[in-house]
Amino acid sequence: MLSDFEPKGEVARAYHVYRAEAGTSERALYVLDADGVVRWSYVAPVGVNPGADGILRALESMGTEGTS
Repeated sequence: MLSDFEPKGEVARAYHVYRAEAGTSERALYVLDADGVVRWSYVAPVGVNPGADGILRALESMGTEGTS
């Protein structure tokens, strides 16, 4: 979970989910590997809270890939 407050929207801009006209960010979920590479992402429609279920399903589908 990220609260992207100062500088406002910096991380959201890096992930292309900042809504400059509204001054808000999309609700988005990302799974990054140990090297910081995005392995899975989901951007929810405006007004929809994606919850954690999507990320849990993504992690399950990845199995133990990349773990020792």
